[in-house]
Amino acid sequence: MPYPSALALIEARQRRETEQRLFNKAHAEDCRLRLTANWEVRGDAVIQRKDLMRHLDKVQAQHDDALVARRKRLADMLLRERAEHEAMLNNLAETEEQRRERLIQKARELREQHKEDLRVDAQKQHERLFREKIDSLRLAESRLKVMQVSDARFEQLVLAERRREEQKREDDFFAQQRLEEERLTNERARRDLDMLHVAREKTKKALAAQVEGNKARKAQAQAEKQQEDDEFNRVVAEELAAETQRRVEARRARAVLAKEMSAFNEELRQVRRQEYEQLQQEDKEVLDRLLAELAEEERQKRALELERRNTARANLEEIRRQLNKRKQDEGELDKLWDEANNKEWAKREARWAADEAKRKRLMHNVLVIRRQQVLDKRQQEKDDAARAAKEREEFLRELANSVDLDAQERARRYKVLREDQKYLIAQMQRRAAEKEAERRAVANQLTDQQELEAKYAERIKREMENLERARPDRYKNVPLLPKKRHQVF
Repeated sequence: MPYPSALALIEARQRRETEQRLFNKAHAEDCRLRLTANWEVRGDAVIQRKDLMRHLDKVQAQHDDALVARRKRLADMLLRERAEHEAMLNNLAETEEQRRERLIQKARELREQHKEDLRVDAQKQHERLFREKIDSLRLAESRLKVMQVSDARFEQLVLAERRREEQKREDDFFAQQRLEEERLTNERARRDLDMLHVAREKTKKALAAQVEGNKARKAQAQAEKQQEDDEFNRVVAEELAAETQRRVEARRARAVLAKEMSAFNEELRQVRRQEYEQLQQEDKEVLDRLLAELAEEERQKRALELERRNTARANLEEIRRQLNKRKQDEGELDKLWDEANNKEWAKREARWAADEAKRKRLMHNVLVIRRQQVLDKRQQEKDDAARAAKEREEFLRELANSVDLDAQERARRYKVLREDQKYLIAQMQRRAAEKEAERRAVANQLTDQQELEAKYAERIKREMENLERARPDRYKNVPLLPKKRHQVF
């Protein structure tokens, strides 16, 4: 194989380089396109993912909104049900215990309120009595009431004077308004009369024109009516002639129809006569057949009746035979019943005899036991008497050996007298202490009286200040009490 030349090698290398460049360029373009495609695919995926997430967020938001709304509705429903439940509980009938507690609480409140009212009333009565007892306060209060009444009277007079002035101004104003209204009324009346006169003139002219028009329309209407009457008479005459012709034709048609109906009725009568005769023949045959059947049924009934009678006779004989047999059986049954009854009575008599023997034995035993109890009781009484005699003898022996009782009695009386003496001494001391306490109380009472007088003086001063504050402004310079009588008490 010959070696290629250098030029061919160069061309081949150039061709390979060119192909390599083209390949690299195509590869680079492919890579670029691939990267672009990948980027677009990833971008589309990201966009789709974002769209999906936005859609999911929107759905979630809608779901959350629906959930929040549902929770709100449930909360409202719960609150409403709770309110209804509380209302129902409040409206429930109270129990006896609750009613008793409520009444007790109410009674306590009423008692407290009554006590408070009584206290307030008592305080007011006490203050009123205090003011009534003090001459200066009573005089000052009286003068204050006079001042207040006088001030109120002055205010009423001023108010009445002001009201009279206002009434006078109102009367003047209304009089002026009345005059103005009368003037306007007169002007309106005069203007209305002028307008009424003009309207009446126009009405007269319009009525005259209407009368002329009515006359023309009336003449035209009469002419039209005459024309219509002539036309109507002509039409009526034509209709009468046509109606007469129709009646003649109808009469002819009815005559032809009557002849046809007569022939048809004759044929119908003949057909009905034949049918009637045929029906009579059929009825006669049916009647004969029914009579034969009835005769056969009557014969069968007589045979059945005879058979029933024979059966009844046989049954009657059987019943008589059974009755005779039952009578015989009843006689035997009575005999058996008498025998059983006699046996039962024998058993009862034997049982009664045994019970009587038992009762006698029981009574004998009871008598024996009672006799023994009486003997035992008598023996016990004897023993008790002997024991009591023995105890009495022992007591007498002990009494003879005891100490002197008179000495003991004297000692007891002396002790009682000493106790009485001590009690009297204590009473005398207590009485002396009470007298000393009374003396001290009298001494202290003077001091308390002075304190009470000072307290009352202060109270009177406060009452006078209250009256001074209540004095009207018009009489601020007028004293509540005269100068010579302005004393505390």
